[in-house]
Amino acid sequence: MVQEKVEKRQGGQVQDGKWLVLTESTGKEGKGYTHQCGAQIKGAQVAHSIHDGPFSLSGGGQVHYETVPFCPDCETEPNYYGFPIDHDPVERRELEILKRIGQGR
Repeated sequence: MVQEKVEKRQGGQVQDGKWLVLTESTGKEGKGYTHQCGAQIKGAQVAHSIHDGPFSLSGGGQVHYETVPFCPDCETEPNYYGFPIDHDPVERRELEILKRIGQGR
């Protein structure tokens, strides 16, 4: 009896600004998603180091964490060590909101 090795695609892919696995799934945020293969979507924590210092690859040691959805049957679990980023996404959103408030929007 020979088992077939099934190739899994890389988890955590984005297409048109949306998580690819969620575009192939049914469900609702906060309730859970089921992938088209029938598996429940899981989430993996990914850490992005923030390199916002004055020198290349420098920063204050901050890390931005995000939960990345993936199908355990069709995709590999996303790597915990995500890509470095040059800003804190939460801080940038807060600054944009404050800027809009200051403009009277």
